[in-house]
Amino acid sequence: MAKSIETSLLETLILFPGSLGDFVCVLPALEVLKETLQIQKMAIAVRGQALEIASRIPWISRRLSLDSALFASLFSSSTTMSNEVTHLFSSISHVVSWFGHSSPEVQTKLQRLVSGSTRSFAFFNGQEKFHACQYYLRCLGSTEIRCPSLVLGVEDKKWLDAYWWFHGWRASSRILILHPGSGGKRKRWAIEGFTRVARWWKKQINGQVVILLGPAEESEGTLWRQEGIVENARSLWQIGALLSRADLYVGNDSGVSHLAGAMGARGAVVFGPTCAEQWRPLGGALTVVENRGYRITAPEVDGISENEVPPEAVIAELALAGGIR
Repeated sequence: MAKSIETSLLETLILFPGSLGDFVCVLPALEVLKETLQIQKMAIAVRGQALEIASRIPWISRRLSLDSALFASLFSSSTTMSNEVTHLFSSISHVVSWFGHSSPEVQTKLQRLVSGSTRSFAFFNGQEKFHACQYYLRCLGSTEIRCPSLVLGVEDKKWLDAYWWFHGWRASSRILILHPGSGGKRKRWAIEGFTRVARWWKKQINGQVVILLGPAEESEGTLWRQEGIVENARSLWQIGALLSRADLYVGNDSGVSHLAGAMGARGAVVFGPTCAEQWRPLGGALTVVENRGYRITAPEVDGISENEVPPEAVIAELALAGGIR
């Protein structure tokens, strides 16, 4: 009986080093893993914004920071492992890892630390000619295609209702959310494109515009406040709540766009230098707008110009998605 109780306390540990968008893409694979192996307890070690998202997923039993010195020590050439590392892995029965795949030190230590199986895969950097979600599913032997999906908790829904009330919006108020930022300048559509979309929405729909800004775009706050309500200090789950109730969304190739897809958003995502077939947000109803011909003739352009993706093309997709004549 004691042995049965001890076994029930063991966890499967996931090691995943990706950013927010990467983590959203691996979620379908983790769900398949949970279902096929009937995992009772899944611990996960991630970093940054992925840790914030993981903290509210109910079927994840424990969340750890992959930036901890405990995990960094796996790369050490020393064969001696600290008590902290040994204690951490004492409750781990299996490991599935996309972390340190090419490091012999990491692989050797994981095999020594874990009593059960250790499965290691290369992190997806576009090395395969299919979508990131499909890559992670294939790592686990699944050929099905699943879209990432996230569900709001009770507190998130209460916060969302309070946000609507604070701004004096009715249940029927039409909301457009813009996310003009991205992890790199090369992936950003021209500011003028976003402002054209915002003005079309206000004129055509008489709707509200919410602009989500990250730390890299904080200096643009004054400019964006001329177009709508600027949000630059919300948690990711609050952003997810807003995305879940928005009528339409427009963003670049970014983690927030992947979050929008997982929350079921409709709208358009602008692509330029990156491959939409590999990185487009899945879930929801987000259309990719790109002009590959222009990118081929100007591969070093910093950002995505209005010549490459005209605002009219994005507006046309939004009108179609929103049933706007």
